Amino acid sequence: MKPRQIVRLVVCVTAAFLCAPAVQADWSFVMLGDTRGDKDTTKTGVSVELPILAQEIASLRPSLVLVSGDLINGDDVPSDSKLTNYVLQYDNWKAAMSPVFDYSMGTGIPIYPVRGNHDNQAGELAPIPELKQAYYDAFSAYVPSNGPNDAYSNGDQRGFSYSLTTNNVTFVVNDQYFFYEGAGYHKMDQTWILQQFQQSSSPYKVFMAHVPFFQTQTNGEGEHFFGDSADAFSTRSNFWNALGTNGVQLYVAGHVHNETVASITNDYGNSIFQLIQGNGGAPLDIPGDEPEPGVNVLHTNGQYGFSLATVSDTSMTIQYYSLNTNDNSWTVSDYVTSISPNQVVPEVSTVVLLAPALAVLTARGLRKRRRN
Repeated sequence: MKPRQIVRLVVCVTAAFLCAPAVQADWSFVMLGDTRGDKDTTKTGVSVELPILAQEIASLRPSLVLVSGDLINGDDVPSDSKLTNYVLQYDNWKAAMSPVFDYSMGTGIPIYPVRGNHDNQAGELAPIPELKQAYYDAFSAYVPSNGPNDAYSNGDQRGFSYSLTTNNVTFVVNDQYFFYEGAGYHKMDQTWILQQFQQSSSPYKVFMAHVPFFQTQTNGEGEHFFGDSADAFSTRSNFWNALGTNGVQLYVAGHVHNETVASITNDYGNSIFQLIQGNGGAPLDIPGDEPEPGVNVLHTNGQYGFSLATVSDTSMTIQYYSLNTNDNSWTVSDYVTSISPNQVVPEVSTVVLLAPALAVLTARGLRKRRRN
């Protein structure tokens, strides 16, 4: 084979190698949220259904579990209760989730939570320092410590907000309860959030916080984190545009106590799924049927349960598991959410590794041509 042919062959093989997606074995993760108990009757601060959910989740052997807030009741407990001991409530939560992850031994399936209003202050008022500290002490050692920590971040968010990449999915988890301004919580550190997605070349990108951005039902529950004013809707639109531009395909939330899947297309034609996974054990809300304009509701479920995402090179497929409390049996919904991967730019390291071999072959070919 002539040197020029060799060089062309190497170039073609290199190009094919760079453009071909890496082979990725199928893997899965679980999403659930709002695992607190009934505020009027709870004895533990945790739903009595949570141990049953945890056993089923563990049996599916996912690689990780996302929890979208309101892990415990927090300050929303009977007045004569001893549950103002927030450390005790989180200990009870860990015990209920022990089939998934054994916190005493540090073994099992990793769990990645975020705070909800009940992990901060149930009525959306000023934060309760003891409750915040109890959450931090319970979980900060088990999540990445790469959250924002600067003046804009309103303090050190490490242990509360964080990002991680597992296999071919990048997850960004944001705590929505760091910006209290006397009228609730309606701001997030958008700069940090978008930076995490911009730095990622993963084909799948998932964002998780507690409060939804879009209204999908009409039972009185708040589903507008940024607020209901014209300025708030403008802020939401700009942020939703930025998420889509940076490849985010799924927003996981809770706060509303049911399971609702909706698709919302931003101003640039990027459709993002909003998954409200708030049926982890708190008293259930009845799904409504009048979403706000522009929101396409695809699936609702008013039973306790969780969702399982199975990820491959070609798709992320989400199935929805529901608990029948009469006999503790499980059903899987006929509805399935399917998410396509983003286009991924080849890693620079691959080009660097192949470049020396290509250079050697090119040099040899040139020397031979000179001799001839």
